[in-house]
Parts: sequence; C-alpha cells; structure tokens
Amino acid sequence: MNGVLRILAGAVLAASLCSAAYAAPFSDQPRSYPFTGNGGDAAIARFPWIVGGPPGAAERINSYLHDAYFQTLPTPDPKETRVKVFDGMVTVESQGIKPMNGGRMVRVSVEEEGCGAYCSTGTSTFDFDAASGRPISALDLTVPEAKPRLQPKAHKAHIAEIEKFVAALKRDLRKSGPGKARLQEQLELYEMCLDQREEADKDYSSLLVAENSLVVSFGECASHSARALDDLGSFSYVVKGEAMRPYLNPYGRRVLLGEGLGEAPPINKSGQLFKGTINGKLPVTLFLGASSYLGEKPFERAHYYYDKYRQLIDLGVQRQGDTFTLTERDKDGKETAQIALKLNGARLSGEWRSGAKRMPMELTAY
Repeated sequence: MNGVLRILAGAVLAASLCSAAYAAPFSDQPRSYPFTGNGGDAAIARFPWIVGGPPGAAERINSYLHDAYFQTLPTPDPKETRVKVFDGMVTVESQGIKPMNGGRMVRVSVEEEGCGAYCSTGTSTFDFDAASGRPISALDLTVPEAKPRLQPKAHKAHIAEIEKFVAALKRDLRKSGPGKARLQEQLELYEMCLDQREEADKDYSSLLVAENSLVVSFGECASHSARALDDLGSFSYVVKGEAMRPYLNPYGRRVLLGEGLGEAPPINKSGQLFKGTINGKLPVTLFLGASSYLGEKPFERAHYYYDKYRQLIDLGVQRQGDTFTLTERDKDGKETAQIALKLNGARLSGEWRSGAKRMPMELTAY
C-alpha cells in the first residue's frame, strides 16, 4: 500500500509541476529606465518586467534579471530603480518571455545595440524554471562529465568547419577579380583562428540549453573590431532529444525531456540569490554563482546588497567545500569587511566581520 501511495503522490507532484507552468501564464510588461549610453548620450532601456506565473516565480525572475543585467535590485516603483551607465550602449529592448521545452522552462530575451569600432546588435537570453522562477543553465541540468564528453566531438566538428572555409577562401584567391584584399584578410583571420583552436587542450566553447537540445557553442573567430570580416560567425554543435539523456541529471531530464520527478537542487550552481539579514535587523541580498551567466564553474563570484540602498558590493571568494570566505574591499583594494558563511542545503549562515565588530548573518536561497 505504501508503494502505491508513493506512486500516486509522485503522479500528483508531476501534475502539479506541469500545471504550475501553465496555470497562470507569464507575460512581459516592460519598464522604461533612463541610462547614459554611447558617447554620454541619454537613452531609455525598455527592460523586461515579468508578471503572472506561479506564486513568487515572477518576483524571482525580475530580481535575478535586474541583478544580472543592471547590478541592482528591482523596486515596486520603476522610477526608484537605479540603472548604471552603459558605455557604448545605444538601445536595450525587451524581447519578452516565451515558454520552452513543453512549458517547463521560460526564456527572457533582451536585444541590445552597442557601438565601438562599429555598431552591432546582439541578444542576451536568460532561462528560468517555469514552476519556481529560479534561473537555470546547463550547469544546473547536466552531470559533471557532460561537457568533457561532448567537447571532443564538438571541437572536431568546429575545426572541420573552419578548415572547409579556409579551403574555399584559398580557391577564391586563385581566381582573378575584385575583392582579393578582403579575401586575404579573411584567410589570415581564419588561419590564425585555426592555429589557436586546433589545440584540443584549450576550450573555447560554452555548454548551453536550447529548445529540446543541449548546445556546445563556439564564439566567433574575430574580435569585435574585426567582426566585419567574420562570415562564419559562431558555431553550434547540437545534441537533441533522446541523445541528451546520458548528459542530463534527474532534474535536467525532467526539465528538458519531461521525464521523471527529478527535483531542483537546494541552490543553483550557475547563480543563486539569497535573502536574509545581518544581525537579524539589516535586510540583505547576496549572489553566489559562476563567473558569468554562461559560466561552467560554480561559486566563483559573489556580491551583495543592503536592500535599503540596492548598490552592489563586490566580494572576493574563497571556498573550501561548503564553507565560504567572502572579502569586501574598498576602491584601493584595502579589506573593509569579511563574511564567513557555511552552506547547508538552501541556507547560508555565519557572520559579518569588520575589525572588532562581529554580527551574525543568516540567508536562505531565494
């Protein structure tokens, strides 16, 4: 009987997780934030503001987006949200929120135009668990050996594409006609790129999540200033559907394949916000995660905010297992405070220290 009850309970949980993604659809009601952009020009960012979805999910999404993109925390009144100077940026425009992988994930996209040596556009994407609103990336959904196992196959395919393009450039250069100078510049660019990327011990790729697939993505061969010469652009090695199974952990199989009841981990390795207090009185928000949104090494970066002021305070990170020493420094590099925390499930506890002052610090994954 207990076994039957467990099966029934599992079925109910699966149904609730599935319905949570659909019960209250997410929508985007972009906010307008003024900022100082390219050449000191005033500009307006139309930034995502997500509403709807399961209880608490939109709030988590908005908090993570503002922290990741603007290095601040959102406020109920958009006029109170502080946006930093975006050097070189011309436009920031929300592309909305869309369901992915059967509605178990949602993706928020932001289109940007920036100007340096020349102007170009790009898109930043952020993925979230539709049931909870917590951010997710390949680091959270795959087994530790996924990237090392996929990398050799992806690397081989990437090198083959560059070699094929180099051969075509050499054939075109043997022909007479205009445009040979550009062809020669391209050949030099790709031969240099090939020399760099043929070294299999160097990893130039990122492991990403997409619609019903895992993607090993390689960046462009060209730097930003030479991007006009780069006709190849980025390269993606795609593993779709059932082929993903060996690379996914139980949570990944649920999110990407719709299979099983794999629970989310207590905290996300790619990036996790924690809410809590210092000395039981001062509300703070702390970020702990990878070096970037697409990072594949957890717990490399940390920062925190006093919620009243919402100004990012960067922290150096030292880690030994589940114990973290986070160091705060002033603009001259002098240590001003240290935070010692121990991770236990979804909780961080320890103390904030500055000189002789010691205050307890308690936080919970948000």
